Amino acid sequence: MHSTATTTDGWRGQPGTGWAEPQLLAALDHCALQGVLGEQVLIGHDARAGAPELAYLAADLLTHHGLTTHLAATPAPTPALGRLVHHRPGLTAAVIVTASHNPPGYIGIKLRDSSGHGILWPQPPAGAALDPGRIMAHQHQHTDVLTPYLDSVGTPLSTAAGIFDGDVLIDAAHGAVGVLAGRLPGIRVLRERPLPFFAGHTPDPVPRAQAEPTARALLAGLEHPERALLAMTDGDGDRLVLFTHRSGYIPSSEQAAALLYARLPVKRLITTHVAPRMVIRAAKRAQAGLTVTETGVGFKHIVNAWRDQPVPVLALEPNGALVHTTGPDGYFERDALAALTTVLRTFPSLEDLDDAIHDVRQAHPHTQLVHTTPAPLTDVLRALPGLLPAWRADLAGEVAHYDDGAHGHIAVRASGTEPGTRVYIEAPAETAELLTQKLGGTAFKLSA
Repeated sequence: MHSTATTTDGWRGQPGTGWAEPQLLAALDHCALQGVLGEQVLIGHDARAGAPELAYLAADLLTHHGLTTHLAATPAPTPALGRLVHHRPGLTAAVIVTASHNPPGYIGIKLRDSSGHGILWPQPPAGAALDPGRIMAHQHQHTDVLTPYLDSVGTPLSTAAGIFDGDVLIDAAHGAVGVLAGRLPGIRVLRERPLPFFAGHTPDPVPRAQAEPTARALLAGLEHPERALLAMTDGDGDRLVLFTHRSGYIPSSEQAAALLYARLPVKRLITTHVAPRMVIRAAKRAQAGLTVTETGVGFKHIVNAWRDQPVPVLALEPNGALVHTTGPDGYFERDALAALTTVLRTFPSLEDLDDAIHDVRQAHPHTQLVHTTPAPLTDVLRALPGLLPAWRADLAGEVAHYDDGAHGHIAVRASGTEPGTRVYIEAPAETAELLTQKLGGTAFKLSA
């Protein structure tokens, strides 16, 4: 494995000719030398292959630098670790070993500051590597991360699920949320056993092409699939997609639009430049005077926008991130289970939720499809005029936009986490299918 220089939320290793540990540990070593972690560091991990071992190496490395380390006693979702740092005085940072939604075989590190938010990583020298075999082993304090998370997030979720008129199920995708199975009363967890290689499947519910068949297969195994609300999370528990028998795939953007039309008490919507136009339109229709802020791609930009004005807010990334906070004291971070609680509280029955999604789709008929193609951005931009001859193009800024003058909208940008291009498609099924077929990547049959 070798590590990419940076992602939007840390570093990760990917399959290759070497190993990830030397590069990842060198990056963490550089952070310690730059003093960005403070003195009391929580170190946690998920259950993927190599994560516990790399967490121990990280703890040993930081101890060598004179920092006090608190090692999580069990695997845990990333939001649980960030939330603990946010709420517990004295903890100055968190180091989280996870590759989140990346495919089996990846490993990575995320950082959180004393408020539980992402840290802007100081970049290490190019090619920096640290031999893990030279790190001296130490004894570390072990910290219970799950109990505080269950108290602050799990209990409200179970309470909301108990009131909800329907069966609430979580698809943990063999990821970190699976460690909560049996500890969330009223909620059944599917694919709950954390597996180091996720049974060979990528733990990401956001790409509809892979989420939809998985969800249909899971519902098919239920005695009453028509009563089920399936909440699908990613490998470390910060992304959320919903699925029901009637509505099918419900991405974070449609969840946000439905919450806005239901008059969720917020004063701002914060989203990114690639957010579906339907959410922007829904915000303007649903609540007069609601402030809409669009930021650069990456959750750190959303956090910074919220910090400027920490009023009650709904925040959205189309990659599955949905955040609702009621004021400056709330923990503002991606958390699939906290987002699910907001949905359940707003829509107390499955019929209410399905009706709300139906109304959203009537008003905004094109659900956004996030498509990744290995083609470079220049090739995609060169191909799109021929594929969309009647669409207007706006190529100014870091994101290219195309609009059909009605409900159709397409945003295009270079991927920040892997080679290739992200294409965010809001268009009729035949147009979306054409683009996925012609641009490369996983073709998708929306009309099937």
